Amino acid sequence: MNKVTYLERKTRARYDDARVMAYLGEEIVETVMVDEDDGTESVLIGYAYTGPEADGGTLIDAPADDRNTLINGIIRSRYPQTLEDSVKTHQLLVILDPGHPKAKEYAREWEEFDRFRLAAIDTVDGWLEGGDGV
Repeated sequence: MNKVTYLERKTRARYDDARVMAYLGEEIVETVMVDEDDGTESVLIGYAYTGPEADGGTLIDAPADDRNTLINGIIRSRYPQTLEDSVKTHQLLVILDPGHPKAKEYAREWEEFDRFRLAAIDTVDGWLEGGDGV
């Protein structure tokens, strides 16, 4: 994974017809800039993104720019459909049999998935409410 800091906030950009470069997990950070002329340092506020791409971005499958497609693209970047199905099946087992030997493990698995799912929704809603074009 690559963590890159920018002085301006990034959101997403159309990469090609089928994918979007998304900048996820934004962290607001202080970054030190050194003036090339006199060597003085300035502390600035920046935005850090961590992703598999060299620029800290994450390529997501998103052939359209609607809310559901973008959310699904973010979720798929971490959870392929078969893994999501497995997590949901495990959650059903926990609901139907709270005494299942792996109930605690499956509950943690669901909580992790659900946190990521909700973060994906918040991210996309922020993009769309902010009027950020692709």
